[in-house]
Amino acid sequence: MSESGFGDFEFERKFFVRELPAVAASDPAPALIVQAYLFAADGYAVRVRVQGPAPAELGTTAAELADALGDESIGTMTAKGPAVGGTRYEAERELDPLVAAQIVRRSEFVVAKVRYSMWLGEDGWIIDQFLGRNAPLLLSEVERGGPVVDLAIPSFCVSEVSEDDRFRNEHLAHHPFSTW
Repeated sequence: MSESGFGDFEFERKFFVRELPAVAASDPAPALIVQAYLFAADGYAVRVRVQGPAPAELGTTAAELADALGDESIGTMTAKGPAVGGTRYEAERELDPLVAAQIVRRSEFVVAKVRYSMWLGEDGWIIDQFLGRNAPLLLSEVERGGPVVDLAIPSFCVSEVSEDDRFRNEHLAHHPFSTW
């Protein structure tokens, strides 16, 4: 159960971004995330993720990207429910990173991205720079332990896409941004 008392629920708002802002590019330790969607339907999804420090040189395939993650990587499996009003059930559990990487390597529906993190005011923000068939998509999000209200939205956020299912990773795995 989370410290906020909301258990396995996440509260987030997501925004479309046109270009990587300088504040994100200054992140000294961006993460490479490669995740496979084993199941996705009607807002429900099961995801396996492997992530670690982003290498200087990125591969082009999911297998190359998963292989680029070294000893510092972590693996997770997550079950998600449909999002309603910025709230979504999300239960995440750790996996052995080698097992997670092998599942990702063998999966058909994969999303890869470099994640930049920063603090702006009271909130921790991330910007995901999507790779492969989802490039050049950039999305930013803020997540809190409770409902996200009274949010100071940074100028790099062009439009809110929190309720637009096309911008969910499980949708992007099946319908890449480059095909829209």
